[in-house]
Amino acid sequence: MSDVFQIGGFELKAFSDGILKTSTDFVLGMDKAQANVLTGADEDGAVFIPVNNFLFQKDGATVLIDAGAGDTMQATMGKLPGNLKAAGHALESITHIILTHIHPDHANGLVDAAGAALFPNAEILVHAEEFDFWMADNDGSESDKIRAQRARNRINLKPYMDRVRRMRDGDVMVGCTPMMAPGHSPGHTCWRIGTGKNAFVAWGDLVHFSDIQIAHPDSTVKYDLDPDLARRSRLRMLDMVANEGLAVAGAHVAGPGLGYLSRKGTGYAYNPA
Repeated sequence: MSDVFQIGGFELKAFSDGILKTSTDFVLGMDKAQANVLTGADEDGAVFIPVNNFLFQKDGATVLIDAGAGDTMQATMGKLPGNLKAAGHALESITHIILTHIHPDHANGLVDAAGAALFPNAEILVHAEEFDFWMADNDGSESDKIRAQRARNRINLKPYMDRVRRMRDGDVMVGCTPMMAPGHSPGHTCWRIGTGKNAFVAWGDLVHFSDIQIAHPDSTVKYDLDPDLARRSRLRMLDMVANEGLAVAGAHVAGPGLGYLSRKGTGYAYNPA
């Protein structure tokens, strides 16, 4: 099912794709014992983080933010299609899908097990730098992880290739403007949706462990392709969001993932909407 919020000029619905089992072993720059306490992890560091998706309607468009993992990762994930349908949103009714980045828990859910589009009428909005990196040919210098992800992304995007809109900072489509926040992925993107105070920011994987990285934004994670660049992007974006008083929609923030930031010490506090 969904949680519904009035944020600025939008009725924003939050949907869960499930929960992702991970570990505080992935946290960098913090003692594991402290990370365990902050996240509520067990003594081995095992913890679940939410996988949130969001939907809004504007000017006749129905816009989904990220597409979930499908059935490709963990049994606790892949719930998005069923939750959309249960709330009365047929997959065929989605007109646009914003991708914050092209990683498995955000993009594998674009297609079914046979590689067919799950959202047959949707146009994909993605930053050009993210698209170009993940759809590039390999030159032999890539890690195995990057090669494997590129192969998977060709499957994810194949049925959408004639309706991918490669966007750049400052472009606007259905009220959505991309803002590059690289590091986690080369073209990782935060999206500003709406204008002025009637706006919110979908920040993708700006944070993974929200109980750590909002209060301690210098903490990085092994999931980041470039942890230091991801840290700098996080500091910049959190500062902007707090300064402007914008609502945020976080993919891995405690569900349903919608709230506001306030400054607290050297970091921030998250205040649910």
